[in-house]
Amino acid sequence: MVKPSRWLIIELSEHGESAGYTEVETSLKNILGPDIDYFIPIHREHMGSYVSTCVLFDNYVFVRDCEEVRYRFDEIRECRYFLRILHNSSGSVNTVDGKTVGSLKRKLMGLTRRKFKNGAKVKVLDGVFENMIGEVMGLEECGRKAIVKFKTHSREIIAPMPATHLVEVGSNENSYY
Repeated sequence: MVKPSRWLIIELSEHGESAGYTEVETSLKNILGPDIDYFIPIHREHMGSYVSTCVLFDNYVFVRDCEEVRYRFDEIRECRYFLRILHNSSGSVNTVDGKTVGSLKRKLMGLTRRKFKNGAKVKVLDGVFENMIGEVMGLEECGRKAIVKFKTHSREIIAPMPATHLVEVGSNENSYY
């Protein structure tokens, strides 16, 4: 029988909380090696000129527990992005099982998808169309990307964008700046 995996929970420091996904990821790889298995509960994906970001929760990362990681505890603690490895009340290292981490990963991927109906009015939260109101023409990639039509005074623009950058608004809002 295969032993289920255990994952360590690392709390981020103030520097880690304000750092970007890439900085935290790079620090983990530099300390623990490129082959280490980790989970940062933030989804980050490039979609054209946009970067779609979705946060499940802040301030923690998970690393698969193994001898190599435990050997590097001091290096993890010394890194300015990490505050500590969580321990339980008896002083033992606190871990979660692989099923829990898998569940968190699935939940995070579910947050990247939206179910906008065709014709829904949406407001753009970020990017070149920020604060513009448009109309959803369709969804792609299982709801991760929306095709949105914007009407300005001089033209109509149809643009694909991450669904995480959109929020549905009332139908009586203007589609202009």
